[in-house]
Amino acid sequence: MHSIALNLEPEQYLSGWHPDSGSVFLPTLSEARVGDEVAARIGIYGQAIRATIFGTVGLVRRVGRPALRPGVEVMLDPASLPAAGFLAMAARGEPVTFKERPPRFTVERRLLVQDVSRSVLATVNVSTGGCSVRWAGPLPLVGDVLPLRLADGIFAPSARGIVCWNQPGGEADRLVGLRLAPAGRAGRAWRTIVEQAARSGARAS
Repeated sequence: MHSIALNLEPEQYLSGWHPDSGSVFLPTLSEARVGDEVAARIGIYGQAIRATIFGTVGLVRRVGRPALRPGVEVMLDPASLPAAGFLAMAARGEPVTFKERPPRFTVERRLLVQDVSRSVLATVNVSTGGCSVRWAGPLPLVGDVLPLRLADGIFAPSARGIVCWNQPGGEADRLVGLRLAPAGRAGRAWRTIVEQAARSGARAS
């Protein structure tokens, strides 16, 4: 998965945002190719709002001219459409009202990162859409994909965790936000984790 981080002028974002097709054109050079998955962290100059959107590259223009800028067109995942709309509202100077997020439950749990030697995450909180975790060592980048094992045992289900944000800090308080959308056995395993946290009386936020 390719990772992009950029700040745009309001006019730049609005000219590239196409709600009818669910796509946004980002005027930035990238090594991504059509069909690649991408995570883009976008800010609007003059506004405090920032958002991470996910999608698939639909067009790459490496050389441009004044009427056709170089950049990448991202076909957005359905779950990223609200975030893209919030960015458009901020770019127009409209007040932004965030959709209420699912509750997050603070728990003590460890998730194993597969294929990474001795990397174990201590979970800070979980929700239906993901979790935030404490991270030991160099922080992964926004857009990185981490294969997570959701239970113990050889045949334990696993899921992809996509890094939505990271927060540098001291050795004990580096944080990483992960977005999860598991299906099948992994989806059931993750729902069980969240339901157990909810039933345990864990503090919700």
